Amino acid sequence: MTPAGARGLSAIRPLALAALLAGALAGEASGQVPAAVPEKRLPAGRAHAVPARTVSPAPENPVYHVVSYRLDLTAAMVDENFGGRNLITLVLKAPADSLVFNQLWLQIDSVVVNGTPCAFALSDPSEQFTVQLGSTLPAGDTLRCAVWYRRLPGVARESDRLGYYYFQDTLPGLPANLGYTMSEPSDARCWMPCYDQPWEKSTSEMFVTVPQGYVAASNGILEGVTDAGGGNATWHWVEAHQIATYLMCSTISKFTNPASRLAVAPGDTIPVEYFVWQRDSLAAAAFLPVVRLMITNLGKLYGPYPWDKYGMTAIVPFAYGGMEHQTITTLNEYVATDTDVVVHELSHQWWGDLVTCGTWKDIWLNESFATYSEALFHETLGGRAALRNELAGMLNLDVLSWTDAVYDPEGQGIYLFSDVVYSKGAWVLHTLRGVMGDSAFFRTLRLWRQLYGQKSAVTADFASTAGMASGSDMSWFFNEWIYGPGYPVYSLAFDWEGGALGVRIAQQQDPTWPTYRMPLPVRVYYPGRDSTFTVWDTARVQDFRIPLAAPPDSVALDPDRNLLWKQGSPIGPPVPAGTLLSFSLGQNYPNPFNGTTEIPYVVPGAFSTSSAPAAVSLVVYDVLGRRVATLVDAPQAPGEYFARFDGTGLASGVYFYRLETATPGGTTSKGVGKMVLVR
Repeated sequence: MTPAGARGLSAIRPLALAALLAGALAGEASGQVPAAVPEKRLPAGRAHAVPARTVSPAPENPVYHVVSYRLDLTAAMVDENFGGRNLITLVLKAPADSLVFNQLWLQIDSVVVNGTPCAFALSDPSEQFTVQLGSTLPAGDTLRCAVWYRRLPGVARESDRLGYYYFQDTLPGLPANLGYTMSEPSDARCWMPCYDQPWEKSTSEMFVTVPQGYVAASNGILEGVTDAGGGNATWHWVEAHQIATYLMCSTISKFTNPASRLAVAPGDTIPVEYFVWQRDSLAAAAFLPVVRLMITNLGKLYGPYPWDKYGMTAIVPFAYGGMEHQTITTLNEYVATDTDVVVHELSHQWWGDLVTCGTWKDIWLNESFATYSEALFHETLGGRAALRNELAGMLNLDVLSWTDAVYDPEGQGIYLFSDVVYSKGAWVLHTLRGVMGDSAFFRTLRLWRQLYGQKSAVTADFASTAGMASGSDMSWFFNEWIYGPGYPVYSLAFDWEGGALGVRIAQQQDPTWPTYRMPLPVRVYYPGRDSTFTVWDTARVQDFRIPLAAPPDSVALDPDRNLLWKQGSPIGPPVPAGTLLSFSLGQNYPNPFNGTTEIPYVVPGAFSTSSAPAAVSLVVYDVLGRRVATLVDAPQAPGEYFARFDGTGLASGVYFYRLETATPGGTTSKGVGKMVLVR
């Protein structure tokens, strides 16, 4: 979904984009993502352990699984009311004497299960209704539950949770009466009784009866339009693929239907079409070649387009830029041919519809992916320069929500569709690509599709998929970038002496934000040439020595902006090679703390790339002397370090941390500090 007022509705560069599209439509763009620039990589540096985050898999209904919905709706198109029947076919997963569905502000007239009328009870406060089966039925039984219902006038409804929205042509500028459903996140229950959760998918079939002259667009393939008598027609749509309830829809008005077909395989084409008012038909028809190009280019990145059609309706009033209803996107008329909005919603057909977020905490799996897809489509047209230009338009570190975590916006007290989920999430995906490299990143997306296509999945599933695609555990990245708040704030200083480049990198972000473990590209410049190295940065302040024959003119951190970060304040130069460092254990900061804190310490010895490491142990104890956490238990070279301690789940009180180092020469040093955890 594209919220109204989002970046995509205003940051449009029509002239440059038109030139790129013209070239692409003429066959001058390959649609391939350029290969990554080869880099020189130093051996992996001192990595810090990140505690694994345990996240439950996608929930499921323990009692039943919905197999299909068959909706019969009748809308007179003279007011906001309609009547209908929803035939819900389900299979019991456990013995049950009742069924619980979702509904809100609907009039349920009767319920019949397998031909038998059943008692039922409604509860608007819980947004549910319960059907009594009359006896306990065994697991494995298939039930056909027919619910007759009406949407009645005179019911107090929340204005942004109507589920079904109706507007008369007496509204200035509206060429015909308009009715449409809009369900995300949890409003399908406001226009049809159903099991309304993002983790549940089924097939769907809709019979929508409207007055002759109206078009009822919906999900899937149009099986036919039949005369329903009395001046009415019934539109019959079938979505044979798995679909979540919030992606089901019907949009009704007096539309024209500019359409074309796209070849998706030898001898196989799909319709690509608009449902628009007559005044928009020429612009829509002219834009269809661009939409076909979008489908083709995204298919090269993500795998073939997954459905049997791609349709778009263009309407107003509509409170959003667009909504990715499966196979039939709803677009705001004002942006119906806006490239960024259209490609955003189109990409949801892969990320959001084919693979759906398992809970609303995981909404970034829909929206971050679609927002990054905007930039990726531009990259298919204009290469890395176009990608960087598009991402620069998304970068807004001054937006307050960017200080929050990408995961679970509502759990942090912010709007579900905040910019942290869209633009920051897109930048985090770009950062993941920068860390993994192009091959592993796009392999991850294709594996994500392969494993979870036509299913719902959660963030932990995507982290696991990234690990499988890369061949390494990626949990550290997700702990910091998805579950953790904020972003890194980097500063760099350098010097050169004795045939080596000294680089100091400081992380200056809020102390309650993560200390990031990141492979950072460092580029050194000489007249007419440059060279890039990658260092593994793991501490709030860290020094690196890179063998380099001659002093460079300048040094830059991540000059291609493959990572999300903010420029920090100037810092002093790195520790000169050969500097003798003394053992030190500093005071944790912040102190007292609530959640996480960082403990600074120095491993003694001569600072050098060739120095032998010392055995280092850093352990946290409670006041009774019980071990609470081991922060470090590994060899570390002489240098300055920061260890992060997460007190989540611990009681308030005083805790002690004990550092012990043992150098190869046999010198042992010990120190103890005290910190206070406050809840």
